Amino acid sequence: MELSSLVAEIDGHQRKVVNAGIRPLRASHGETGLPVRGGRSLPFRVDRAWNAPAGYYTESWYIVDPSSREVLYEGPERRIRIWGLQSYSAFTDDVSESFALTPGDYLLVLALDRVKGGEVEIQAVEAPSEAA
Repeated sequence: MELSSLVAEIDGHQRKVVNAGIRPLRASHGETGLPVRGGRSLPFRVDRAWNAPAGYYTESWYIVDPSSREVLYEGPERRIRIWGLQSYSAFTDDVSESFALTPGDYLLVLALDRVKGGEVEIQAVEAPSEAA
């Protein structure tokens, strides 16, 4: 057997999102999706889990209009530590600032060191009115 047949050939950046999603911060706004009311976003949480080689990365995420590819919201950019390929590393952001958004389908695009690691389809949903 040739030695070269025993060597792993690895292409690409080996950075991928294994799980990601958006949900309202308030239970009264529903269990899933990005809540909106009157054309503005309400507070929401972004959960994601990465699988990548061990090390420190600059992570970023974006809410994108799938038809125009326009970035509608850019999440915080931060330095994170990934445990390595043998497991996944989970992170959460709570977003309370409001931005213009209408109900519909969008993409949550995630990146490490500006290299796209994945995207997931999300929905912006009209939140129920709150009782007075």
